[in-house]
Amino acid sequence: MALLAGILGGGFGIGGRMLISALLLQVGIAPEITAATSSFMVLFSSTMSTLQYALMGIEDIKKALILSTISFVPSLVGLLVVQRAVRKYKRASLIIFSLSAAMALSIVPMTSFGVIGIWRDYKSGKYMGFKPACKKKQPS
Repeated sequence: MALLAGILGGGFGIGGRMLISALLLQVGIAPEITAATSSFMVLFSSTMSTLQYALMGIEDIKKALILSTISFVPSLVGLLVVQRAVRKYKRASLIIFSLSAAMALSIVPMTSFGVIGIWRDYKSGKYMGFKPACKKKQPS
């Protein structure tokens, strides 16, 4: 499953957490276990990417630390809010709803930035991988 999620995530440019969460829920894994497993996978892959960049000599550590902090704080707040709600209402389905909401909300910016990037490439005349269907033969 993880290999399939990695292939699909890399091929379509979407996060592996979305795919692995959906796959784990589909095969009947409890929402708590799904959330913990996908969170660990994201932490592990992010750590490996960070180490790769560090070994390659990427020097902009200050920006990386700022971005990490900006990402960590809302993640922690979201985790605490969902945990408190699950304990209060005794509904593990809140985990599924929060994962679904995150996936649904990410569709808009992912699609928007993709369309904007394609439009910029098109307007600037960049090669987009398409060839003309009909091409005149060059006289020999």
